[in-house]
Amino acid sequence: MNKLKKIFTIIFFFFLLYLLFRFNYILNKSVIDAVLMWLTKVFPSLFIMFIFNDFIIETNALEPLTKILSKPFNKLFHTTNASVEVFLLSMLSGTPTSTFIIKENLLKKRITLDDANKLLSFSYFSNPLFLYNILKLTFNTTITLRIIFFHYLANFIIGLFSSKEKTKTERTVTYPSNYNIFKLLPQAINKSFNTMLMILGTITFYMIISNLFLNIFSLNTYGEIIVKGLLEITQSLNMLNTLNSLSIIKEIIAISIISFGGLSIHTQVLSLLSNTNIKYSNFFIGRLKQVLIATTTYLAFVHIF
Repeated sequence: MNKLKKIFTIIFFFFLLYLLFRFNYILNKSVIDAVLMWLTKVFPSLFIMFIFNDFIIETNALEPLTKILSKPFNKLFHTTNASVEVFLLSMLSGTPTSTFIIKENLLKKRITLDDANKLLSFSYFSNPLFLYNILKLTFNTTITLRIIFFHYLANFIIGLFSSKEKTKTERTVTYPSNYNIFKLLPQAINKSFNTMLMILGTITFYMIISNLFLNIFSLNTYGEIIVKGLLEITQSLNMLNTLNSLSIIKEIIAISIISFGGLSIHTQVLSLLSNTNIKYSNFFIGRLKQVLIATTTYLAFVHIF
């Protein structure tokens, strides 16, 4: 099986190399488009959030709120310790920031490995500011906020039905009593910038793949949106306003694409989880559940109201 996998990988990359030489103009255009999209739509909303989250983690700024919410949250979602802080930060910042937060808290021993695996399955949120800006290109404010709400709601439902076995090993959560902001800032910027470069790389790679695929295979607008959505959600959501169909169809496509996240997000999560024992499979299965739950509850709400 491993030998077959290696052979398939070699064939795939040689075929990709052949396509890149044959359609060199697609390579150039894809790289430029990816960098522009990263600079104008991804970097502005995510870079500062990485720094913001690093400061919150290092300074324990959410301690008053987490003290109030930790007990009911951990009882409801069968987690322990600082899990509620991780969840709250994930809601505000989105993914892959949420994976970054889970990893950092695990490394600092503020949550257990069991907590990390559970949180990975139901802490996937697309950055709310990013979602609002890009969905507003196609939908009015009411529909935009409704899509975001059901995207978030699906995570709560997944969490409620996650493993009921609570982590057996409780850890004493320790936070720094003093810190130097002038030391924290350059560390946070460096960490954030490295992560942003990784995100740029994955966006560029999947944009090249999608553009090559769509150049070889002639697809209608629906097919093009779905293919791009499976690979990278930004370009797909950007195209929704070109789709000539009922609003509800575009809404379901949007919430499905957002809930799955695209292979670009999945690759970023895999990269962030490297050198840890957190299981990526929890993230993947969680996204399949989220697509099902988000679309079902959304359709039910629209049908009733």
